[in-house]
Amino acid sequence: MAVFCQLMHPDQYRVSNWNVMDDPEIAAYWLNLFATFPERFDRQLVEDNLAGENFGERWRAFRVDYDRELAALQAEAEKAGVLQTIDLTRFRQRLVSKYGFPDPYEGIKRRENRLAAELYPRIVAQLQATPPSDRWDLLLRGILAGNMFDLGSPDTIAMYQRGEVDFLRILANVPPRPWFVDHADAVRERLARNAWRKAMFFVDNAGTDIVLGILPLARQMALCGTRVVLAPNSKPALNDITLAELDPLLDDLSGRDPALRKLVTGGMLTTVASGGDTPLIDLGQVSEECNAAAADIDLLVLEGMGRGVESNWTEKFKCDVWRVALLKDRAVVKWMRARLFDPVCRFDAKP
Repeated sequence: MAVFCQLMHPDQYRVSNWNVMDDPEIAAYWLNLFATFPERFDRQLVEDNLAGENFGERWRAFRVDYDRELAALQAEAEKAGVLQTIDLTRFRQRLVSKYGFPDPYEGIKRRENRLAAELYPRIVAQLQATPPSDRWDLLLRGILAGNMFDLGSPDTIAMYQRGEVDFLRILANVPPRPWFVDHADAVRERLARNAWRKAMFFVDNAGTDIVLGILPLARQMALCGTRVVLAPNSKPALNDITLAELDPLLDDLSGRDPALRKLVTGGMLTTVASGGDTPLIDLGQVSEECNAAAADIDLLVLEGMGRGVESNWTEKFKCDVWRVALLKDRAVVKWMRARLFDPVCRFDAKP
């Protein structure tokens, strides 16, 4: 693993400057959210045929171990006065992997990728029918609409369970500008004049997020001459897309979109494993391949609340950096002093 080469001050790097123990209400919220996590996926494992052998025995052992270790983590946090959300996500992933449930959202991601892929040609056709002057605005709103598919926050989990994560409906209802953090004009102006030679996207979720939000934008940028690298997780974390899922998904979409196939086969749109295994991203531990691909980028995109807000919010980079996300978690909203589902479109030019 490597320290990300585009960090301005790698020796001072911190994943996040948000200590949830600074606010007792926020600390209680996060600890309760993780305490109730197992309740949300035991039936799902069985329904998606992911339970494996001796499921009942392994599940009971997992629950005992999970509850005991979370209590120990909480006690240590209360004693030290320090806890970050990435600590909780690493704890959770370690326990589900230990007991043979490394990717409990595998079935959901597969279904949502398939459904989004069926809608993809329609989104591309809509994009092509949009006047060039309005195309970038549509793509920016598309990223925000796609990012609503998130199974890590209670409100978006409830929306998903009610069948309300409908990309076209959400796209039509993206809040009007100005947004909570709104540097969209700066981003759009640079997109319109093809200001970047090479961009790396640290991407977020499967389904509508990657297929209908990120890929149409990456496709358009590549068509205009920007080489685009998509960097998904190396290992599973909630409904985040992994490299092992993204590559075959790109093959599928390329079969539906000749322009995309040409970009992929021509090397204008490529993929690389980030090295990540949480919904946040620790830029102190990226894959060597990711670091090599990032050596000559002039734009870094931190997409999603975990990668661009909960982590890396205060970091400075040697290249331009664009953070784009919906704020979907009430604790993050409180910390940011925002409102639920506020869009963030923050752009920082390189120093």
